[in-house]
Amino acid sequence: MSFLILDIETVPRKGLDEVMEAEVAKRTERRLEQSSGDAEEAESLIRATSAFFGGVVCVAMRLLSNDGSYRDNIVCEKDERATLERFFDVVNHDSAQNVRFVHYNGLGFDIPFLIVRAAHCGIRITNRKFTDLRRYSYNSHIDLMMFLANWDFRKIVSFDIACRSFGIPSPKEGEVTGETVAKAFEEENLEGIKKYAMKDVEATHMLFEKLKDYIL
Repeated sequence: MSFLILDIETVPRKGLDEVMEAEVAKRTERRLEQSSGDAEEAESLIRATSAFFGGVVCVAMRLLSNDGSYRDNIVCEKDERATLERFFDVVNHDSAQNVRFVHYNGLGFDIPFLIVRAAHCGIRITNRKFTDLRRYSYNSHIDLMMFLANWDFRKIVSFDIACRSFGIPSPKEGEVTGETVAKAFEEENLEGIKKYAMKDVEATHMLFEKLKDYIL
């Protein structure tokens, strides 16, 4: 049995039409009404975390074999379509048909985001395990956040807290963070984004090693 541990980074998408821009503005205003904060940061977050207003900039992967060996792969192109095409070349390959996908909140964010963006770009997904988003199952996707919370959204903790509680170095520190990915992308700092994404994958791998005997 092998596992593909993954994490994505997303950024706001440019070139939206007037109706979509108005929707972003409305959502930003609503968010600021609910919790005070910086308007620019709120807008950037809304854009980057929606597959309708944002896009994929990077996918970091670690293919973990049953014997503990692994191979890393980071896809981070200047063009989203190229990034998605390269990623789904990996996912759709014959060798990936029996892997299980491992992530933290992947079922809530990463995987649906990737699927919707693939649909926008017209990229086919032939690996049916990847599109199997059933809850309460670990046959295709192993969402470590859902395991730790026993699928109870009231018990969810952030990735940072989950790592700290298990003695794993927090991946949320460094030159590029989740809040600065968009800025790094604008500055064409793809190497910084890659390092940040792979730190998340490494931390996810460490957390999976601590939990897998309780899941599988």
